[in-house]
Amino acid sequence: MKTASLPLLVLLLGAALGLTGCNTVAPGPAPLPSVVCTLRCAAPANLLPGTVMEIRLVDFTQTDARPQVLAERTESNPGQPPLHYRLPYNPASIDPQHDYGVEARLLLKGRPLWVAPSPLPVITKGRPIVVELLLQPPAP
Repeated sequence: MKTASLPLLVLLLGAALGLTGCNTVAPGPAPLPSVVCTLRCAAPANLLPGTVMEIRLVDFTQTDARPQVLAERTESNPGQPPLHYRLPYNPASIDPQHDYGVEARLLLKGRPLWVAPSPLPVITKGRPIVVELLLQPPAP
């Protein structure tokens, strides 16, 4: 009986493996590229319920103007630091000659608890797309 069941098992296993390659995925747009961000606080922090995390990708090329926002993400109750997020952006909106950066902050009841003091440069001019932001208490 063992000899008869072994070929059947091999046949079933082969059929199962062959079918795994038959799954098709409906065509659609390719996923957008992302900046991968890790947010850490400069000191130990226990975020309270109701905390809101904001991350923005900005064009800060013109230092005399307010940065243009290209992408943003807001998350309520993001958990405890370190926080890990992807910030998708449209590659067609990126000019290789411009300077882009990630801004981040943690808020409670609309008041900043932790902030990135300045945009962390990303994407263009050989800058990374995987970054770690060290958040500081806001300036008084």
